[in-house]
Amino acid sequence: MPNKPEIALEALFIIVDFDRGNVLTDLFKKNNMPVFLLTRGYGSAKSTIYDILGYGGPKKKVSISIQTKGVSGLIMSQLRNKIDFKKPGTGIAFTINLSSVSNALLTVCRKVNDNLKTKDGGEAMATKSAYHLIITIVNTGYFEQVMNIAKTAGATGGTLIHARGLGSEEAMKYLGITIQPEKDLVLILTPKEEKLAIMESITNEVGLNTAGKGICFSLPVDGVMGFGTGVCDADKC
Repeated sequence: MPNKPEIALEALFIIVDFDRGNVLTDLFKKNNMPVFLLTRGYGSAKSTIYDILGYGGPKKKVSISIQTKGVSGLIMSQLRNKIDFKKPGTGIAFTINLSSVSNALLTVCRKVNDNLKTKDGGEAMATKSAYHLIITIVNTGYFEQVMNIAKTAGATGGTLIHARGLGSEEAMKYLGITIQPEKDLVLILTPKEEKLAIMESITNEVGLNTAGKGICFSLPVDGVMGFGTGVCDADKC
């Protein structure tokens, strides 16, 4: 049964160059993180841009984990000491506040928090987020089109994760679409003031009434690392 946490829990997203993926796994193992997802992603910049900037390539490592606010801060601080996020395109890390979790997950997060002796961050609360994560789901092969549209509307970059869709009769009945198995999941971190223009452009060009059959939504972001320098609260960056 879902439980509303009395301590602040967050989803911690970390996206780094593929050749720095071992830094993530070593960091999570060192801190005995019990629950995290590690997968592959692809950046939006062209190969010539990577050569000019002098970092990695388009392949990315993406991790998603659930932590207390204190543990998220600890992980981001340790990560900052191992990866130079001041270098453009090296990576980003950000957190999103959670409103409810399962009892089992809450128990695990508490134990990790206690073991690492971090502050739990107090009670979870809504924040006036300066950054938002735009998540777009489109038919496979439309990543570049989504990013071209988003960049025209103000986005600076994005990350692709290959996914698989599951169709339903309701989707056919109410949306008039067939859910094909292969999907592109596009993650775009953007300042709040750019969010609406980017989402409207994506919807107009690759929305449900187009061949891309795309949908998009956004989530407010709490802490951010990689857009500027160091770590900060999203409403103070």
